[in-house]
Amino acid sequence: MLPEEDRGGDGQEGTRVSAVILGEEYVIRGDVEAERIESLAKEIDSRMRATAEVNPRLSTQQVAVLSALNLMGELVISERRYTELLNLLEQV
Repeated sequence: MLPEEDRGGDGQEGTRVSAVILGEEYVIRGDVEAERIESLAKEIDSRMRATAEVNPRLSTQQVAVLSALNLMGELVISERRYTELLNLLEQV
């Protein structure tokens, strides 16, 4: 979602990119450059395809949820490592 000041009167401002993720086309709108959105969409597509390949009987929705859970797990680990590094820097 775009910040309020970037939306303009009709809520349609920002970068718009068409991307295919797991065979479905999406129009993605964001407040970053098109290349960044395209890169993120390709990464999501790659991760979802990997999940679907390992679990071929899953529905698209199940693949999306499992991919989201995997990404959230990675985020939590990264945040924990970041906090640990900050704590180490404070000790120096």
